[in-house]
Amino acid sequence: MDYKTDTSIDYLTEDSIKETKKLIEESKSLRNKQDVSNRKMFSRMLKDPKAVALVISLSDEVLRIKSKYHASRIFFKASQNASIHGFGLINSTALRLGGIASLFLPKFVLSLVMLRVKQISKEIILSSDKEKLNKHIEKRLRNEATLNINVLGEAVLGEEEAEQRYSQTIEMMRRKEVNYVSVKISSICSQIVTVDHEGTLERVTKKLRELYKVSVETETFVNLDMEEFRDLRLTVDVFKLLLLEKPFQKLYAGIVLQAYLPEAHEVFEELLLWAKDRKLNYGGKIKIRLVKGANLEMERVESEIQGWNSATYPKKDLVDASYLRLIDIGLRKEFEGVVDLGIASHNLFHLSFALEVAKFRKVLNQMDIEMLEGMANAEALALSSRDKRVLFYTPVAKDDDFASAVAYLVRRFDENTSPENYLSASFSIAESNETYTQQENKFFKAVSGRHTVPTESIRHREEPVYQDTGFYNEKNTDMTNHLFREKIHKEIKKVRDIKDYRIPLVIGGEKLFERDSIPSGDPSCGGDIWYEYATPTKEDISHAIRVAKDSIPFWSELEGNDIKRILNQASIIMKEEREQLIAIMSRDAGKIINEADIEITEAIDFANFYGSSAIENNIHKESTPLGVVVVVPPWNFPYAIPAGGICSALASGNTVIVKPAPETVMTAWFLVQQLWRAGVPKNVLQFVPTQEDEVGQALITHEEVSAVILTGSIDTAELFSSWNPSTNIIAETSGKNSIIVTACCDVDLAVKDLVHSAFGHSGQKCSAASIGIIDSSVFRESNFLKQLKDAVESLSVGPAWIPSTDVGPIINPPSNVLDKALNHLEEGEEWLVVPRKLDQKGYLWSPGVKTGIKPNSWSHQIEWFGPVLGIMESPDLDTSLIWQNDTQYGLTSGIHSLDVDEIEKWVDLTEAGNLYVNRGITGAVVSRQPFGGWKKSCYGFSAKAGGDNYITNLRNFQSLTDAKTAIKESEIWLKNTGVKVLKRSNLVSELNYSKFKYNLTPILVKVEDSTTEAYLEYLEWLSAIFQDNIIVSYGKGDYSEIAKYERVRWLSKEEPPYSEVSMLDTRSLCQRGDIEIRRWLLEQSISITTHRYGNTNAGPKPRVFGSIQTLFTT
Repeated sequence: MDYKTDTSIDYLTEDSIKETKKLIEESKSLRNKQDVSNRKMFSRMLKDPKAVALVISLSDEVLRIKSKYHASRIFFKASQNASIHGFGLINSTALRLGGIASLFLPKFVLSLVMLRVKQISKEIILSSDKEKLNKHIEKRLRNEATLNINVLGEAVLGEEEAEQRYSQTIEMMRRKEVNYVSVKISSICSQIVTVDHEGTLERVTKKLRELYKVSVETETFVNLDMEEFRDLRLTVDVFKLLLLEKPFQKLYAGIVLQAYLPEAHEVFEELLLWAKDRKLNYGGKIKIRLVKGANLEMERVESEIQGWNSATYPKKDLVDASYLRLIDIGLRKEFEGVVDLGIASHNLFHLSFALEVAKFRKVLNQMDIEMLEGMANAEALALSSRDKRVLFYTPVAKDDDFASAVAYLVRRFDENTSPENYLSASFSIAESNETYTQQENKFFKAVSGRHTVPTESIRHREEPVYQDTGFYNEKNTDMTNHLFREKIHKEIKKVRDIKDYRIPLVIGGEKLFERDSIPSGDPSCGGDIWYEYATPTKEDISHAIRVAKDSIPFWSELEGNDIKRILNQASIIMKEEREQLIAIMSRDAGKIINEADIEITEAIDFANFYGSSAIENNIHKESTPLGVVVVVPPWNFPYAIPAGGICSALASGNTVIVKPAPETVMTAWFLVQQLWRAGVPKNVLQFVPTQEDEVGQALITHEEVSAVILTGSIDTAELFSSWNPSTNIIAETSGKNSIIVTACCDVDLAVKDLVHSAFGHSGQKCSAASIGIIDSSVFRESNFLKQLKDAVESLSVGPAWIPSTDVGPIINPPSNVLDKALNHLEEGEEWLVVPRKLDQKGYLWSPGVKTGIKPNSWSHQIEWFGPVLGIMESPDLDTSLIWQNDTQYGLTSGIHSLDVDEIEKWVDLTEAGNLYVNRGITGAVVSRQPFGGWKKSCYGFSAKAGGDNYITNLRNFQSLTDAKTAIKESEIWLKNTGVKVLKRSNLVSELNYSKFKYNLTPILVKVEDSTTEAYLEYLEWLSAIFQDNIIVSYGKGDYSEIAKYERVRWLSKEEPPYSEVSMLDTRSLCQRGDIEIRRWLLEQSISITTHRYGNTNAGPKPRVFGSIQTLFTT
């Protein structure tokens, strides 16, 4: 840093304290009766956490919901927390009685509630009505104050809303009485893409250029507001870029910096020096508004979910010290007439310090005092009496659009009720010596702390890597780091230059090029060929399997820790080559940059997790490896899923032949080379890409292949099984997934998550939401359809390697099912958004949304695997649940609701392997949300990928001979694990659980006369525990009824009826009871968002109950 803090002004601390005491006393004398009453109310309420929660629930949940019936239920539950301690006798009684009355007269009572909230908040959020706003502006002018207008509106999910907010801001600027506005770049441009810094800069510049033209024309000051950390660099760049353009070289304009970001200091000095040059060359000056930062909680939430360091200082005392450092550096004679400062704070100590510094340095005209409208009226009056102008940051909203202001209200209320916040203390600081002393001590600490407060980036600092510290999830790439962005763009250019690349077979360590080759193309460029890969003969298949079989003894005899070290080394290589991998996937699979990045993170997690899981499950005890495992991954996750299959098989002591998806061989080729370099021998992991022809069939059905790990459609699983019914297929298959949006939802969030879940990777995910089931009150009475249409039509469709792309290509031109989904409507359906083919060959399609989907229709039942979303209108949650469960699949499901009862009911009744509450339904994270489905979303015997039990399916355990020991081990596992809801992460902003449930239908167990006593004893115990969930069948022959069972355990020597059932488990009962008992249960993962706008104290907090507790009573 070029500028240092000035110790010579530390003595001003005492003068600042004296001035603060005067301001506190003067403010107290200036309050009217209403102010005094309100402050007492707030002071009382802040001492009661339940009262704070009630107010947040009231404003964020009750007033947001269109259905008065549903809103009244939430109001009633919340109102029961209204205590005399928190609200006083009159208000608490009114709230409780109002809650009861709302159940009978919901419309009337909730109208009164809305009116009351508007009355309370009318000084915080003003009406944008011209006449009403004019009156308030005139009132403020009489008190030597002016307004900084910020236009509120709906969440900006698309360009239509961004354009509307933009137009409203310009309309406000053209009013002669308005001379100052604030605008966030994210409110006037919907396509803020962090990885596309240059493209986003161009889009934002185009919008702001027009805004600055109006600023010149109307002489209205424009302040660029700041919100998310990701927007910091972008906002600064666009500000500097535009103010050097000829029409704006002398324009007086402003920008905000947030003191809770260490980066603020480097940017502050950058702007100070830049402004000096601009002043010298053109004569213009700028203003920098200094704030503490109001997006703290959301920054922490995003960082926690992504695995990043939080961008903000970890403690409030550092933020305060940072703020005073900025004041110290900025209020200097050399910047007078160059940079004005807006000192935006309610902390009277900090404001007094700024005033004393400015007076001492004779730069009082360089600063303004800024406050939030309606938050500290008396304090503002006291300051203005000192001939110092006060500027009020003033959010405005349309009278009929109060719901759009709710987010602002909740955030401000949360911020102001934080015990660390001065404003929270200010309600009692005049009356409480203890409160005053606490704040004075904090001020002393901040003044001295400004000399030493760290100014280096926290988000971008390199963290040391600790080996063998246990499994932890890898973080995604932080695209705000320009070094990552530059590397990615460089690698994309290099990969796009590749031509005529040849990929060999690798069998027994030998590269085989001289075989028939298959070309492969870039879906972003109409399938243009850029590499080819060799394909094997049947003799190659036989040779590969011999090599794999002969290598089993060597590999299986390695210690678990040795294999774990190799897989850990692979994860390190994956991290080091992340940028190159992103580039390869973008060209090979049509993966946009962010989607590719997340997939690499998942692969890294798989490599680390399975090595640890094998040791934690003690899988080498009483077991042997299955043998030769063929891994058959899909093209839609060409890196993470093969990595998971390969690493799980290797960690459990098996040898592997990988058969990559024909469409994405290059990505798999890159992966196996990384694993070889990490130490996996080439005879243990072989690379054999085949087509789905007789050679591929020979590999899948070979008698020496012990298992096939498949991820693909149910059709592929059934095809493989038809080749050889006895093939041991472990498969995660299809999904027809939906998100229920109830009457109690947050519409903004529901639309955002529905769009992301439907169109991420162009809808080509087995977990994608192809159906939205929307409550009628939301469908008809809210802006849901308008916002959905806007959000979908604003998605940028294009080549995957272009940074601005939201929706990349589909892997092949549509045929059959997808073609029908894109080009056909069933009876009663209509297009809300018509999908359009954007290239000649049909790889690029704009997303489509169809409404009017009927229950049990083709659109409701069929997985189409592409960029189409179907919308069903539902009368209530019960109906929505029936429709959601009424498909042949059960992979992922979601719900958007702010009602705890609705969520708990939904979690209990939904028939899917992965459940998501108030969030998107794609992107399961290893260990945090183990992934796998029910019904036809799985095939053969399996367990959740990335979960504790998956790896146990890849070993042959010793057959049961001692039933009593096995029963005891099973009972211990049930008591310690099976009956419990297990917490899967330590996140605060998102709760992740796993639990076990009964099978949806009874499991048929086939035994015979020769079945051992130990088997029968264990089955008798199991039947007593599971009651009607297990049916034991004796005898031979008649299989006419077997097809009605979803799962069959075949313990007979008879030839199993493979063709009659998809989940046929022919494994013997195993001696390890802790392993055997898991095979009789379904696993379910539940992920719940537990914050509202970052506030983890707000929003629904549903309970998750175990599902097999009532059974385990013996």
